[in-house]
Amino acid sequence: MKHSIRFLPFSKSWHHFLLAIKFVLAFLVIALPGTAYANINSIVPTPSSATISAKDPALINVVWRVTRTDPTGGTRTVSSPTATLQISGATVATLAGTLTRQSTLGGGQSATLIFNESLSLNTALARRIANSPAGSVRIIRTFSDTQTVQTSQIRLFTGAGNSGPLTVRRIDLAFENKSRSDVVYKDDTIRAIVDIAFRSSGILKGEWRIVEPSASLGSSGGRVLSVIRQNLVSSGEGRTRIVSPPLPTNNDGLYLVSFSVQDANANFEIPILKYFVLDNKNASLTSEPIEITILSPSNGADLNTDTVFTWQGINSAQAYQVELFNKGDSTPLTGKLVPATDLKLSLSALSLDWLESGYEYTWRIRAFGAGGKLIGQSEFQNLYMP
Repeated sequence: MKHSIRFLPFSKSWHHFLLAIKFVLAFLVIALPGTAYANINSIVPTPSSATISAKDPALINVVWRVTRTDPTGGTRTVSSPTATLQISGATVATLAGTLTRQSTLGGGQSATLIFNESLSLNTALARRIANSPAGSVRIIRTFSDTQTVQTSQIRLFTGAGNSGPLTVRRIDLAFENKSRSDVVYKDDTIRAIVDIAFRSSGILKGEWRIVEPSASLGSSGGRVLSVIRQNLVSSGEGRTRIVSPPLPTNNDGLYLVSFSVQDANANFEIPILKYFVLDNKNASLTSEPIEITILSPSNGADLNTDTVFTWQGINSAQAYQVELFNKGDSTPLTGKLVPATDLKLSLSALSLDWLESGYEYTWRIRAFGAGGKLIGQSEFQNLYMP
């Protein structure tokens, strides 16, 4: 008996062959795991920037925090060959040599390695940095775990030199709304902000102090509200801002706020803020306020540096408040609270940042008595800022 061999058409055979290949490849993709590599995820230097003297050698203590992940686990060497100083992208000096550590992780684990070093810059390098474009100087380190590589940097700047003890040069004090006097209601929240200009570095020793209504109005000490100890660092001139804790508003009356520093080198006047606490939001409606007579400036007068606001006093007043408004507005632009012994106020004593030339303004004077009650106020008067 003869057997015949039957051949499939070429195109059909080729189609079956391709299907077989695809099946094999799909099996390999499923059966064989993909290759996983260890990773350096981040490098965080502390400090991230530093300021050095332009005239003196410098020593910068640096901590490099290298975070890595290993999907498969194992022990790897994490290292960095050099720390280099770069200006405008070009390497000008090698500051330190190799940093290296062994890192052992289980599969899928992460860890942070810490590398400490001290980097020295001589006087010649300090001068070169000082003569370079601002922001162009960096300390560079590149770390590797044998499979991935990542680079981090520290930015360098120069200052005028860090010589002598910490010296507080000026203190500016204001409330959060930038005013130097305010009127609030009982149990409202109010804070003060001190802006301190200083030179050199050291520990700032300061105190927030408050004079409460129960104390004498002329008291300059008051009680300590909060003690501040803060490390200030600058190679030359520096500035810092400190926010006070919430100021007391539990009793009505006039409060005085100050920030004092323990600094034998300080030679400036300590500013004092004033705020008046009203007994409640309806205090001003309990009785008709007495009309206060304005003596100067005249209605419609031009404002200038010699302008003085004066008025006739009224009995039982504990404090007066001068307020300036945009014409037609009910919210004051600026103002100042003064004790009842003062019946005048110069324009220079007000915050003039809100006043613009070529505009009309209005102003009035209000008087507050016992319990923070509004006991008197003037009619609005017009002013013009030429």
